[in-house]
Amino acid sequence: MKKVIGWTLFLIGVLVIIWGIWSSFEIFTAKKPPYEIFKTPEAEEVSLKQEKAGLEGQMQEQMQQVIKEQFEKMLPSDFLPKLFNLIAWSIFMGILVFGAGKLSSLGIKLL
Repeated sequence: MKKVIGWTLFLIGVLVIIWGIWSSFEIFTAKKPPYEIFKTPEAEEVSLKQEKAGLEGQMQEQMQQVIKEQFEKMLPSDFLPKLFNLIAWSIFMGILVFGAGKLSSLGIKLL
């Protein structure tokens, strides 16, 4: 009876590890999107429109637009949520592989 339970625990642990590695491989090679834990809300365009006369108002609007475009080139809007989702997935897989390793070692001890 111990051998059956031992083999079962060992195989479950190994299969969980294999599944975790395969899922991580698919996510990090962009074959499958990462699970979305962190989402960004839809951004609303908030502008403090002040009626400025003439050239000064136009210059300020153009400068704000240029700064916004340059910032979006440096750091795309979906960069941080993707990074956080990949970090969360990595932490989850680390915990899962650690637990599956303990499960497999318990199965080996029963053998």
